[in-house]
Amino acid sequence: MLKSTESISKGIDISVKNPMLFVPYAMPIVIQLFFNVLAYLFPIGYYLFEMPNPFISLFGSFIAAILGFVAGCMLVDMTNDAINNRPLDLRKSMNLVASKIGALIVAAIIAAICSITVILLPIAMFIMVIAIIEELDAVESTRRAFDFVIKNLSEVIIFIVIVIVVEAIFSYGFSLIPIIGSFIGAIISWFLNAIFTISAVYFYLSLRAPPHPI
Repeated sequence: MLKSTESISKGIDISVKNPMLFVPYAMPIVIQLFFNVLAYLFPIGYYLFEMPNPFISLFGSFIAAILGFVAGCMLVDMTNDAINNRPLDLRKSMNLVASKIGALIVAAIIAAICSITVILLPIAMFIMVIAIIEELDAVESTRRAFDFVIKNLSEVIIFIVIVIVVEAIFSYGFSLIPIIGSFIGAIISWFLNAIFTISAVYFYLSLRAPPHPI
């Protein structure tokens, strides 16, 4: 089995065995759903029609994204613990993220810039994973991400293509369902994000060194 497809499978397996991994995403999900409801309750007029208020939705998405960033960082650390058979500890992971928030924000900015270029998207996906697992600064995390992707280019490309295709399918599918589709789609999107983050951690650890026992 390809390491890319194995990692997706392991990501699902690890998340099923450790449902606590989804807890950090509870707050951004609640926030996004809350603002989505507000957007429908306070629509804006568009000619003869009314539509959900996009300003409220965008503000909610912004707040959820900030909380989601922290949640994603916590998830990487918690997944690393799960893979290495260490107990999951929300407080410990939160403290780790808080203690390195400056370096993580810089790393996230670099990752965002890389993702915009498309061709550097594989680098962007692993910068944060490496920064948290290896406890490195933004510059060194970026350098390690480049090295990791170059050494495992074919597997990384397959992994990213799978992630993009699956997310696109779910996103398009739920967009076809009026009103409720946006709510279900938002929840599914966060869960997929969590599973793919878990998969990315396993992917990195298994190719960085001999595979860790699950």
